[in-house]
Amino acid sequence: MQLISPLSLDLIDDAWTAEVPSPPHDALSPADRLQHLEKFPLSYLGVTRAPEDVASDNPMTPAELLGAGRQSLDRLLDRNVFNLAPAPRYFAYRLSIDGHSQTGLVCGVSVAAYDNGQIRIHERTKQDRALHLARHLDIVGAQSSPIALAARTDTGLAGHLDALTEGPPDLDFVSPDGLRQQVWTVDESSPIGVIESALADEPLYLIDGHHRAAAASVHRASRVDYGGLPDGDSSGKPEPQPAPGIDWMLSVIFPIEDLRNQAFHRVLPFATNEGVAERLIAGARSVAANEVNSRSTSEVPLGIRNEDSQLSWHLIDLPLDSSVSGPSAILANLDPVRVQQQILEPLLGIDETRAGDRLQHRAGVSVVDGSASDAGALIGPGEIAIVTRPVTMEQLMTASDNGLVMPPKSTYFLPKVRSGVFLHRKFHV
Repeated sequence: MQLISPLSLDLIDDAWTAEVPSPPHDALSPADRLQHLEKFPLSYLGVTRAPEDVASDNPMTPAELLGAGRQSLDRLLDRNVFNLAPAPRYFAYRLSIDGHSQTGLVCGVSVAAYDNGQIRIHERTKQDRALHLARHLDIVGAQSSPIALAARTDTGLAGHLDALTEGPPDLDFVSPDGLRQQVWTVDESSPIGVIESALADEPLYLIDGHHRAAAASVHRASRVDYGGLPDGDSSGKPEPQPAPGIDWMLSVIFPIEDLRNQAFHRVLPFATNEGVAERLIAGARSVAANEVNSRSTSEVPLGIRNEDSQLSWHLIDLPLDSSVSGPSAILANLDPVRVQQQILEPLLGIDETRAGDRLQHRAGVSVVDGSASDAGALIGPGEIAIVTRPVTMEQLMTASDNGLVMPPKSTYFLPKVRSGVFLHRKFHV
């Protein structure tokens, strides 16, 4: 089975790079996304709006929202925002920010490889979210948010990408948030066949885009097995309607050694959890801010900032599980798993998949070193933060290889791939 393929991808025109490429969808709140669209009306966020992004004074049904996404894409196409693809092709794509750089191969990845497990996952997906995104492929008819995957070091992908990026890039721009994005077209004379062979039988690890991958699978199955997605119509299934693009997910594959993962910390409101906080710190040891990182393997930092902005740090011991061995022990003893099983579920009755306003997942602070800026970025007045260690790439691969599922928000890879740079439109008959 062929794992990767060149795609007919339209590439954004340089004149539109300041306005159209969007910030990562899941790194912004719905309010932040609406604010970004007010400032940049042609941002690709207008195409990918989710149900939670609809303003309360302008309600839409899911179908109306997807129709509005299609209209937003049509506005971009009418303005010739994208240069049309001359033929199927690969791209090298580099993201650089804050002294970190990672380069990946933009391509189509086989949906069948996702279905048969060659694409390894580490998170569960929500069926309603995957179905919404599958309908997005049907109605909007385009992909522009590459699924991010990682390839093992022994595939040699990093060295091949170095060779592909020796010349000047075809596209080079910096987004308002400081992310530099560079794109090189892989021409026919490049040794792309060597890369295809190196990856052919290797697992790829999904690091960002679990719901988009699940949606691609649902969409392909709907087109192959019958002519549309479930919509409540029980009158019978229409004939299959295959389309050129349904077998491939727009993806970017990074060498695993280039990736940078950060932790997702759990943040709770102090006002409604003061009693729980008192219970937790009763058995904890208080530490100064600069001692937070001297914790033992089983300890997890708890930061509390009361309504008067007084901040205190405590180290809670969450015992490691010695009853399991092998890969299961790696999963059982991850910080997010122990926090869920020893704090959130038993003390608060919180299921992270349906926590709502009771729990926030806050990323971007991987080390708490006691500085006011770090503490302030992580914990606001009237908040409790449970600080977790980042999951390592080895832990992620072990869990994925063994079919183990991590809790929601266990990984946060930065920088994130952006929408509105590449456009794949092969989804209609």
